[in-house]
Amino acid sequence: MENPWLELIYSNDKSNFILANERDIISRFNEKNGLLGPDNYYNYHIHTDIMPAPFMGDVHNSPIVLLTLNPGWDEKELEKDFYNLYSSYWESMMKHEFILPDLPLFCLEDQYAAISPYWVSKLQPLISRTSKEAVAKNISVIQFFPYQSKKYKPLYKGLSADYMDSQKYNFELVKLAIDRKALIVILRSRRIWFDAVKELETYDHVLFTKSVLNPILSENNLGTSFFEIVERIKKNSL
Repeated sequence: MENPWLELIYSNDKSNFILANERDIISRFNEKNGLLGPDNYYNYHIHTDIMPAPFMGDVHNSPIVLLTLNPGWDEKELEKDFYNLYSSYWESMMKHEFILPDLPLFCLEDQYAAISPYWVSKLQPLISRTSKEAVAKNISVIQFFPYQSKKYKPLYKGLSADYMDSQKYNFELVKLAIDRKALIVILRSRRIWFDAVKELETYDHVLFTKSVLNPILSENNLGTSFFEIVERIKKNSL
């Protein structure tokens, strides 16, 4: 499957960062959220004026892939101009290019992490056992849904007869990870992922965190699988 994000990257329209063939779906989704009240709108509104975040890291080669649900929009990050400051990073990532070659998982970069500490906090136990650079080169993240909202809500019935192209592309990236025998860690919503990528349910190298509310990659949350991940990082960092 061709990378659908190239269309967005090379578009002259910088007022809407939703793929052209998905704009009507997202617009109607947002409209319905608005009709359900201000709280619903605030929590589930998909932000069309900031870059999507469909995946991060070296998704074509990383030996460890984390699967999660959706990139979470954060009002505090907005106040710090985070989405403008790092839009070029996301743009490069969607082309599978790396602004920071030593840190393909660029969310671990110090200034980025100071503004948006989510991923550095979740990966800190692995960083402590290896290094920031080793984790950044060996771990990638793939989202089930690529567009940013405070909380995830599935598309309402009738909006789309199938998964959107942006999602299908990510599912192909997961299948490629399976083909190369990557360790795949499902952090959230395993049933949703199993339904989308049927191969995952019988894959021998799929792992899960004990907590989906706090999916930190720690020994406590992964059990013996934590050491399997550490060893995979070390082996691929030699």
